[in-house]
Amino acid sequence: MKLFVLIILITINLKALSINETKHLLDRTSFSYTNDDLSIYKSLSKEESINLLINNAKNSTIIEYFPNIKKFSKRPSDFNTLKVKDKQKFRKTLNKKIYEMQINWYKMMLNTNTSFREKMTLFWHNHFVSEYKVVKNPYFMHEQNKLFRNNSLGKFDVMLRAVVKDKAMLIYLNNNSNKKDAPNENFSRELMELFTLGIGNYTEDDVKESARAFTGWRINRKTQTFKKVKKHHDFSKKQFLNQSGHFDGEDIVRIILDQEQSSVFIVTKLYKEFVGNTNNKLLISQIAKKFRNSSYDISIALKDILLSDDFWDENNKIIKSPIEFTISLIKNIGIIPNDKTFELLIKTNKKLDQILFDPPSVQGWLSDKNWINSSSLVNRVFFIRKLIKNNLKYLENKERRSLIKKYSDFEFQLK
Repeated sequence: MKLFVLIILITINLKALSINETKHLLDRTSFSYTNDDLSIYKSLSKEESINLLINNAKNSTIIEYFPNIKKFSKRPSDFNTLKVKDKQKFRKTLNKKIYEMQINWYKMMLNTNTSFREKMTLFWHNHFVSEYKVVKNPYFMHEQNKLFRNNSLGKFDVMLRAVVKDKAMLIYLNNNSNKKDAPNENFSRELMELFTLGIGNYTEDDVKESARAFTGWRINRKTQTFKKVKKHHDFSKKQFLNQSGHFDGEDIVRIILDQEQSSVFIVTKLYKEFVGNTNNKLLISQIAKKFRNSSYDISIALKDILLSDDFWDENNKIIKSPIEFTISLIKNIGIIPNDKTFELLIKTNKKLDQILFDPPSVQGWLSDKNWINSSSLVNRVFFIRKLIKNNLKYLENKERRSLIKKYSDFEFQLK
C-alpha cells in the first residue's frame, strides 16, 4: 500500500510544473508573478495550470466603473463658440479621465485573479487599434476597452461583429465620412489588412466594395451612439471576395469569417504574442482549423498554443514590452502601489513609448526587439532605481543596490 501511494506521489510530482516552468508560464501570460502566485501553481500540471489561468481570465470582476463617463465625455453643444481657455479646460478634464482609466487598468493588470484577462485585453487593444488623441472621447475608449475585456477569451466572431460598430473604431478610421457619393476606404482596408486577413489575401477591388458596404455606418457625436444612416448608404449590388450581393457591413464580416485565412491570421498573431517570432506553420494551421471549427473560441486556440512544445521551448525568448516590464517589476518585488507608484508607472511608459489608450498608429505597438535601444534601457534602469528607492526606504543602501543590480540584469527584460 505504501509503495502504491509512493508511486502515485511520484507520478503527480512528475506532472507538476517546475518552479522555472511556472515562472515562464506566468511571465508570458500574467505580467509575471508574486511569491503567492508561484505557490498556487506549484502542485499543478501544465494543463491544470492553463485551465486555471483561462478560468480566472473569464472572471467578469471590474475594479472600478466610471458610471457618469458618457455624460462627462459629451462635448458641450456650444463648444465651437466657447473661449479658447474654456475649450482647454474641457479638454484637460477629459485628459484627466483618461489618466484615471489608465490607473484603473494598471490595477487590474496587477491583480492575480485578472492579470491574464488584462493581458488579453491589452492584446486586443493592440490588435483593434484606436488612439485617444484621435478619438478624443473617454467614453468611446472606455466602451471599447470593456468590449475587449468582455470578449478577451470569448468568441472572436462575436467581438469582430461588435468592433465594426464600435464608436471609437468608426471615429478613428474615418467611417463617419464614408458615404455613397464619396466612399472612404480607411476602415474597410484596415478591417482586412490588420484585423482579419492580412496583406495579400484580398484585392483593391475588395477594399472598394467593402467600403461601399459600410457607407452610412457612423457615430452621432451628440447622442454618442452608433447609427446606420440610410441616405448615406449604398444599397446597390457589390462584388466582395468572389461573392456577389446587395451587401452591407454585416455581410462583409460574415464573408470574411468564412475565409480559412481569417482563422490562420488570428492564430498567427496569438502564436507570435505568446511564443515569439518563430513560425511553425504546421502547428499554426492545425490550431487555426480547430479554432475555426470551434466557432472562433479564443480560449481553445490559446490553450492549444500554451500547451504546445513551442511555448515551452527555452530557446524562444521575447523582450518584455514597457508595460510588461514595469508591471512585472512591481509584482516581483512585492510592492503595494500607491499614487506615486502609478504616476511613475505612467511617466515611465510614456518615455518608453507605450501609453495605454494611445498606440502610436493603426499598426499598434511593435514587439520584441523593437522595444530595446540605448535610450529605452537607460529609462528602464531609471524606473528600477526610482521604484526601489521610493518604496523600499527601510532597506540598507547595500540591499537596495543589490536589488537594483538584480533587476537591471538583461535576463529580467525577457519573458
